[in-house]
Amino acid sequence: MANVLYHFFMMLLLVENPLASSTSGDGFRLTLTHVDSAAGASRTLAQRIHRAVRRSYSRKRAIEAKRSVVPVSYGGESEYLVSFGIGSPALPVTAILDTGSDLIWTQCVPCFESIPQPSPFYNSFKSSSYSRIPCSNPFCSDASSILSSCASSEGDLCLYWISYGDETRSRGLLATETLRFGDGSSIHGVIFGCGFWNKSTLSNFTGIVGMGRGRFSLPAQLNPPRFSYCFTSINSSATSHLFLGTKASLGGGNRGGGGGSIGSTPFTPSPPNPSFYYLSLIGISLGGTRLPIPPSAFQLNPDGSNGMIIDSGTFLTILNQPGYDVLRKELIKQARLPLAESPVQGLDLCFSLKKRKSAPRMPELVFHFDGADMRFQRDKYMIYEPEEGLFCSAIAGTDGPSILGNYQQQDMHILYDLKANVLSFVPANCDRF
Repeated sequence: MANVLYHFFMMLLLVENPLASSTSGDGFRLTLTHVDSAAGASRTLAQRIHRAVRRSYSRKRAIEAKRSVVPVSYGGESEYLVSFGIGSPALPVTAILDTGSDLIWTQCVPCFESIPQPSPFYNSFKSSSYSRIPCSNPFCSDASSILSSCASSEGDLCLYWISYGDETRSRGLLATETLRFGDGSSIHGVIFGCGFWNKSTLSNFTGIVGMGRGRFSLPAQLNPPRFSYCFTSINSSATSHLFLGTKASLGGGNRGGGGGSIGSTPFTPSPPNPSFYYLSLIGISLGGTRLPIPPSAFQLNPDGSNGMIIDSGTFLTILNQPGYDVLRKELIKQARLPLAESPVQGLDLCFSLKKRKSAPRMPELVFHFDGADMRFQRDKYMIYEPEEGLFCSAIAGTDGPSILGNYQQQDMHILYDLKANVLSFVPANCDRF
C-alpha cells in the first residue's frame, strides 16, 4: 500500500502548475439549497421542523465536543448546500456551507475512503488549473484550524487532516484551484483540500465550504474578505442566497427591503476558538421588559467556554441555561396557554393550541448585542404547527456556549465583514432577492 501511495503522490508532482498570485476582486452571487429541499422528497412543515431540530442537537453536541488533540471544527451536520464548479474544465460539486469551520475541501480521485456522493469525484489530473501547495508555502505550517504537515520524503507535499465534531473527517493534499459559478464568474488560486480519505455519517454532498474566520476559509481568500446571506423562511419555496466579496452589501437595488435600520455589532475574539463568530450578547428583553438574566450567562470566558456563536448550520437558537431559564419562565407567563409535550425531542417549550384556530399574539423579543439590538416578532422565535396543534419556542437551553440559530436569521440580510471585524444585519424579504 505504501508503494502505491508513493507512486500516486509522485504522479501529482508532474501536474504541478504555478501558484495563482491572487483571487478575483469581483463579487459573486450564489444560490443556497436547504438540505431538505435537496433531498427531493416532499415533506410537511412539521417534518421539516422536526428534522431541523434533530440536526440542531447534533450540531450542538459537535460544538461542545470541539476540544480535541486533532483540531475539531463543528461542521458536517448543517442546513444549507452551495453548488459551484471546480477546476478547468469545471466539475460540478455540491458542498455544505459551514460558518463553523475554515477549510474548503472536496473528495478526490483516487478515494481510498469515500462518502457517497451524487456526482463524480474531482480528478486533479483532468484539470489544467490545479496546483499543489509546496512545503515552503506558509499555509502548510498553519495548524490553527487543521492539522497540516510536510511530506518532503514523498515529493514536497503539503498534507492536511481535519476532523469535525459529528465524526466527519477528511485527509489529503492542500492545493489551489479555480472555483466557477453559474453566472460565468470565477475565483482563481483558491486554497482547498483534495481529500483522499473521507468519512461521514452524511451523504449526498461532495465536501464542505468553510466560511469561518480562519485563513483557509473562502471569505478570508476574497478581496474584500466579506460575505452575506439571506435565508428564506423554512416554509418558503423560494431559494436563499449567498453573496461574496464586493457583492456582499446590505444596500443596493438588488436587495429585498424588509424595513428597519441596519444594526452592527463587533465580533468578539476567542484565541482558543479563532474560527468561530462570537457575538457579545449583553441582555434580552421580552415585551419591552429587560429580563433579569445574570451578566455571566452569555459572557465569553478566556478559556473559550460559554459566549454566543452565530451559526448558519444550527436551526434552533440555544441559550446558556441560566439565561434560558429566565426567558422560558417569561414566555410561559406571556403565552397564558396550557403546556404540551412535543413529539420531537429538542423542542423544550410547547403550548397546546387544540382549542384555537390560530396562533396567539406574542410580544417582541429583543437580543441586546454590543452596539445593536436584534428584534424578533412572534414568527421569528415561535413555531406554529397547525397539524400538531402546537405552538413551540424555537429557543432551547444548554450548559455549553449559546448559539444564534438560523430560524431567527430567516428574512434577515446578514453581513460578515472579516476585515472590519463586524457583523451587520437588517430585516429583508429574502424571497425577493
